[in-house]
Amino acid sequence: MRKVIVLLALILGFSAVAEESQGKLAELYADQFESQEDVVTASGHVVLTYDGTLFLGDHATYDRKAEIIVVEGNVEILSNRGNKVLADRVVFEVGKNRVTFKDFYQSDRDDIWVYADEAQKEDGNYTLRNSVLSSCSMEDPDWSVKFKEAVYDSTTKYMRLKDVKLYAKKVPVLYTPYLGFSLERQRHSGLLMPRLGYSGDEGFYYEQPYFWAISPSMDLEINPSIRTSRGYGLYGTFRFVDSPWSSGKIRLGYFKDKASYTQKHDLVYNRHYGFELLYESSNFLGSWKPEGYRDGFYANLNLFNDIDYHNLQYSPLEHLEETSRYKESRVNAFLYNDTQYFGLRTRYFIDTTSKENNATIQELPSFQYHKFSTALIEGIVDYGVDAQLYNFWREDGTRALRGVASLPLEFHTSLFGDYLSLKIREELSTSDTKLFQENSLHIDQNHYAAVVLHHGIELSADLIRGYDSGLHTMVLSALFSKSTLLAEGDLRFEDLDETLISDYNLDMVYDSKITFKMRHFWKSFDDDFSLDYLAEADYFPENDSRWNLLKQELHLRYGHYAFSSRVDYSVYHHSWAQLSNTLSYSDQGFGVKLEHTRRESSQYETLDDSWSTSLDQHELTLSARYRSNESFTWYGGYTYDLKENRSKQWHAGVLIDRKCWNFKVVFEQKITPVLTNDGSSSIRNNKVYFQFNLVPFGGVGSGKRASI
Repeated sequence: MRKVIVLLALILGFSAVAEESQGKLAELYADQFESQEDVVTASGHVVLTYDGTLFLGDHATYDRKAEIIVVEGNVEILSNRGNKVLADRVVFEVGKNRVTFKDFYQSDRDDIWVYADEAQKEDGNYTLRNSVLSSCSMEDPDWSVKFKEAVYDSTTKYMRLKDVKLYAKKVPVLYTPYLGFSLERQRHSGLLMPRLGYSGDEGFYYEQPYFWAISPSMDLEINPSIRTSRGYGLYGTFRFVDSPWSSGKIRLGYFKDKASYTQKHDLVYNRHYGFELLYESSNFLGSWKPEGYRDGFYANLNLFNDIDYHNLQYSPLEHLEETSRYKESRVNAFLYNDTQYFGLRTRYFIDTTSKENNATIQELPSFQYHKFSTALIEGIVDYGVDAQLYNFWREDGTRALRGVASLPLEFHTSLFGDYLSLKIREELSTSDTKLFQENSLHIDQNHYAAVVLHHGIELSADLIRGYDSGLHTMVLSALFSKSTLLAEGDLRFEDLDETLISDYNLDMVYDSKITFKMRHFWKSFDDDFSLDYLAEADYFPENDSRWNLLKQELHLRYGHYAFSSRVDYSVYHHSWAQLSNTLSYSDQGFGVKLEHTRRESSQYETLDDSWSTSLDQHELTLSARYRSNESFTWYGGYTYDLKENRSKQWHAGVLIDRKCWNFKVVFEQKITPVLTNDGSSSIRNNKVYFQFNLVPFGGVGSGKRASI
């Protein structure tokens, strides 16, 4: 039968110790106890509990007079924080709240372990001497850090080391007299790992980030860099959380090219600078908004003088989905409840292929009111309201102030026992557009207004059927739509320039059209096979070209195989609006993907009064990966530009991923867009970049900015 000694309260009368005022209690459990004068000896499955910590060992002694507890022999210490500590001998000085360890070993949830000949814990802080630290196997670590002394602050979870040597196996590779880092994922001010590289075009590349943890709700990262054959620059990113429902990022950047580099590539600018802002709030107005309403504010600003401002960044911020030519900035503010919505929006575009941005149309700003669909006759007839006002502005060229309002009315019911659905929709739309040049407003000559009634009748069926092996869903629909022009202003639609119609979306009268849709979805119960097929076609009964846009999408997955296809073909323009196919295979050890993409666009030629088609993109891409064992993964890819009949980009690399470290090296060639005095151009770069990490401390690497 196990015996128990309750220290501080029962047998030993431990009421005078310093911990008593905190209400802490130490208990000692063992198979056998012996007492001689002021010393109590415990042996056999010794367990000491104190302040949520368990001390396990072979035997222990307690000196009541000296207030010292000694636990020896295979000592194991378990705390409620999840850390594990092993030692050969532990001396617990109760009155001083100090613990001394011999042959100390500690590990945490991240598998970081520390061994020391001697360690001491006092008031929650550790001091270690003659120590080794690693996250690899303790028996023969791939890497380890040896240090003469270390002080660990358990409050901040921060460790400071002196006389530090980094070993690869048993070979010393790096020395520093001081090193500090956090053992938890909390932010601390200090230098981050540098980024290094070399380019035959730009020379040696070096970036030294500095991180400033200003407060728990904000920080600043400063990134000075130098490219010895190109120039130098500085980027700074400020991150903040200003309320429980809002946060943001601000970035400023500047880079100056050497005159020789600017002349070599005939660049328009030798200074590249910009400003970026990402901010989002789900309660921007706070208590200022009406009762029952919700609001939001969103800002995504991307302002710069040259595309190289982005090319020179190591880690670009995430902006809106953009084309290769235009970069968009947007500011949205909205207020809504369950019945209506108010919105304010501003959109600003930068043409990265032009020296000037004066002819680019901006939306500064637009207003929207929307009343959500509301029952006029419950379950049968719904109505809504939508109104928008746009201010289209540009420095050079035609501008427009355009207002659009619509009132939709929809009747809906089910037929044949819910097998068929019927919708009849009438929508009254009106628009008023004032066109003017720069600061001159000519309402009489350049004013277009129209009132249009849109009609729509839709029949649809949504069917589901289960089989032994899976579930099949089929959706069929046919929509007939037609527009009737009820009235126009003095300026007739046929008198408008086709470019103005396209720029400001002035065409409100739509040709009679029947849109057919069919979708099939199959999913097997064993999740081994799935199919999603969509077909859509537009038929114009009154046009010479009856069929216009034909769409088809197919997504097929069978085991490790997958196939996706999308076809958008314009019969009227005889062009592939989009043609893309992807075939892939993927398992844990091997993956391969083949992609084909073709896109065409149609433009109206004013002089010829006709439409022309141009090929925008035509590419073929092959990518693959192969995991040769648990540590090595090889991968690569190649893209061929069928439009230009040349290689567009390729990459090949290897990832070595061990439990406690990883290393990646990639060779690639890609085309980087630049702006020259002759217009938009590009530079073909051969690059090599690498990344080396010691888990979980991070590492050093060049990222995608290193090139040769």
